[in-house]
Amino acid sequence: MEIKVRDILGEDITIEDAILLREMIRNNLNVGVSLDFEGFKRIPTTFLNVLLGDLINSFGRSLIFEQVNVKNLSNYTDYSRVVLGTTFKY
Repeated sequence: MEIKVRDILGEDITIEDAILLREMIRNNLNVGVSLDFEGFKRIPTTFLNVLLGDLINSFGRSLIFEQVNVKNLSNYTDYSRVVLGTTFKY
């Protein structure tokens, strides 16, 4: 399932939006989710933490890394650090 984040949440995202988006991911985790961040300059790391932290705790890092893909994310390194934690290598 592809989710165009800007179409769902609008231009100004908040932490509360991360919770909404997280539930969309949770409900579609079995089929895989692609998050398209087109139109955003940078997504705050706090947003990514709220978005993925609970999912990682519930399902494990490897499943989330396999089932949740991102596109058009300018700060992919921040995403990788959130998903992969300390195992992330440059």
